[in-house]
Amino acid sequence: MADKPNFGNEHKDDEWGCIHVEVTSNTNPKIHLCHVNISDLKKMALELSMSVIDSSWIMDMDEGARRSYNKTALETANSLVEVFNAAIDEESVSGVSGEFGELIVSMGSSRSLEVIFQHISLPIAELWKPQRKQNEGFDFHTVCNKSVINFGEAKFKSVPAASPVSDAADQANSFFSEEKHFRDRVHLVNLVHVDAIANLDQELFGMVIAFSMNAKNPLTIYKNAISKVESLSLFNKINSVYIVGVSHGN
Repeated sequence: MADKPNFGNEHKDDEWGCIHVEVTSNTNPKIHLCHVNISDLKKMALELSMSVIDSSWIMDMDEGARRSYNKTALETANSLVEVFNAAIDEESVSGVSGEFGELIVSMGSSRSLEVIFQHISLPIAELWKPQRKQNEGFDFHTVCNKSVINFGEAKFKSVPAASPVSDAADQANSFFSEEKHFRDRVHLVNLVHVDAIANLDQELFGMVIAFSMNAKNPLTIYKNAISKVESLSLFNKINSVYIVGVSHGN
């Protein structure tokens, strides 16, 4: 049974308008937790917009790969910027929309893993997969300092009492069962160091469970989330699991 986690050190992120908080737990050494509390949604929307139009990751590829990704990345980036601009233009963004909420959870969680655990954040998958909003697989990816690729699934719910942690965990487990992490290899080989690909080929990979959090007792949610991921059928095959909750104004 999972012990009750505790909030640890805070990392203020003025650039993204949020605070990243370490969450400590003694339950399982391969489970890591952190929390994102967004204080300025408009600032985050602006930062997310700037992030998706940054095409420097494509410039590092060879000419053939650049041709493969340029069009997809540009079309998707323009579409995402429309979503972010709509949020920025809103007089009040207290009621976060579904699509904007999902992007906040995906990109905010990736940012938090970068800040707290020194991961490398990759461009969100929508920028380099061929079709947008087709649920082809994992939403985002990071690479930890051990050159292990972490495959992230993000879920958002706007209902105040709802916590989509189980949905995210079950979806991620299903994607691993369907070997969608290995299907991503054809793209990831252009995005990460060869050591990370070598580890993936040796079946070393991590999971990120990211979800919106509206609970009054977030530490209880994290406790339940630990129990949930430990119950997943593929838990023992996963090198490490990162659990990230994203809240607004809590």
